[in-house]
Amino acid sequence: MRVAIVGQGYVGVTGAVALARQGHHVTGIEREPARLAALEAGRTPVSEPGLQEELTLARETGRLTFASDLAHTHLRQPFEVVLITVGTPPDEAGAADLSHVTSALAEVAALLPPPAVVLKSTVPPGTSARLLQAHPQMRDRYAYNPEFLNQGSALDDWTSPSRTVVGLWSQGALPLLHRLYGELSCPWVVTTPDTAEMIKYASNTFLAMKISFANEFARLCAAPDLDIDKVMQGAGLDPRIGHAFLQPGLGFGDSCLPKDTAALAHWAAGRGVPTPLLDATIAVNRAQPSVVRDMLREELGEQLADCEIAVLGARYEPWSDDMRAAPSLVLVPQLVAEAAAVRIWDPATDPEHLRQLFPGAQPCPDLRAAVQGARAAVVLTEWPEAIEADWSLMAARMAPPAVVVDGKNCLLPERLAGLPLTYRSVGNRLPDRVTAPAGTPRPAPSA
Repeated sequence: MRVAIVGQGYVGVTGAVALARQGHHVTGIEREPARLAALEAGRTPVSEPGLQEELTLARETGRLTFASDLAHTHLRQPFEVVLITVGTPPDEAGAADLSHVTSALAEVAALLPPPAVVLKSTVPPGTSARLLQAHPQMRDRYAYNPEFLNQGSALDDWTSPSRTVVGLWSQGALPLLHRLYGELSCPWVVTTPDTAEMIKYASNTFLAMKISFANEFARLCAAPDLDIDKVMQGAGLDPRIGHAFLQPGLGFGDSCLPKDTAALAHWAAGRGVPTPLLDATIAVNRAQPSVVRDMLREELGEQLADCEIAVLGARYEPWSDDMRAAPSLVLVPQLVAEAAAVRIWDPATDPEHLRQLFPGAQPCPDLRAAVQGARAAVVLTEWPEAIEADWSLMAARMAPPAVVVDGKNCLLPERLAGLPLTYRSVGNRLPDRVTAPAGTPRPAPSA
């Protein structure tokens, strides 16, 4: 099939590569000049494991190209289907900004011969119905088909999804989607566009709620005889709960959960529907980055104003360069305002970009330079270099009391036990020293 994907952000470029790998002829439509130039030069504009290699292979086959103009490209060789994957960022009130979706759909509606259109952008319930009021001729060839991609496994999630959700007004559009995606072994949920839109919000809200739940339990597990890792491990083994998204830390700060929970809360408030659980999920998350600052205040007291602090990692996740809602954007300015000096290390972020993101913080070229003379080190990203570091040497470089605040609960407490430092995590974490009966396999440490 000839396929166009409007918007080459995280979802769009992942979809373009995946569909080209399936054998479709795909054109990625991108209006932003710098992003388009990178794509045309064969460079992916987003950070995602395996994406650069797959982009290179797809371009070499000739099945993946990029362009800035949908209408002219369609005129030369018409597309059978157009996917819309443009962003829906939050406005000042938290509502989803639908301007990019609206303009993209209007552009597709003007194409002749008319292609099928698949909207994948996350939009509030009722959006498809309102959009199609202006373009009723598209009703029988329109589908709302949300994406469910996880950063770090996006390509696999696209090609082997846990489910495919399709919102249609006409069942006649369904065979085209089966042709587009091929033989998927996952369940298909076929419903109305309104319901499909709500499924997307329900999924992301539930994941956000699990993260806030874990963080709230971490506060309850602050006593010395409670181990938050074991509590979450034990709870997650219940198949009704599961371990996914039960890791305490700095809260949800990826590209989807913050904006989608805010957009759903705004949507519900506009309809007079109370959402106390959603509101609590957002409130717990909003306060979570300050937990790290509070730990430093507890450990350093009035000395904090005279301390040098090392921040290890700026990204929300190592495999994603999306910084829009990274907790570091809240926490680092707090530390700059309260400490004598803040040094920041992130191996995948350019030093000049770090200076722009965090005025007043000094970028460092490596871990050793970051912790040298620091009275506290704050881990904000689970970089392997930090997790696997020789913390006995790191502690020797730090100044007393050598406080290590593990904001992502990614360090192994047993490797830090006995070292001349003070280890603090989100919730209490104990070294795994439980003695098992002879012959009993020892479980892997929680992390």
